[in-house]
Amino acid sequence: MATTATKSAVDIVKGAYDVLLGQGNLDAFCELFDDDSIMRESETLPYGGTYKGRDAIKKGIQGVFGYFSAFGYEVEQITSGGDFVIAYGQFSATSAKNGKSVSFPLAEVWKFNGERVAFIEPIYFDVKAVADILAD
Repeated sequence: MATTATKSAVDIVKGAYDVLLGQGNLDAFCELFDDDSIMRESETLPYGGTYKGRDAIKKGIQGVFGYFSAFGYEVEQITSGGDFVIAYGQFSATSAKNGKSVSFPLAEVWKFNGERVAFIEPIYFDVKAVADILAD
């Protein structure tokens, strides 16, 4: 997904959700990152950890999606200040292993370095609920 100098960080985030969750285009999503970018997931989840660089982030996202048979994030609001963008919405997922589902609010924090994503991290309302549906 190419960006132009006229695109705001909010526009980039909106486009990112569209290409990843709307179109299922992980490659276009990962083009927003560079080799110094970081994605961090809660350490208490089986896919938790810190992923650095475009390739690691791509593998991390593939790992996240691999745990779920259904996955969604309905963004309700996106706001920005300085280099940060925060998307707030409703997360929903169904475990691929056992069919259990969960749904709750989630905020995702994005930090930009120019038009590139420098950092992204979801803030789960209930990380234990996700861990519970992924457990045996």
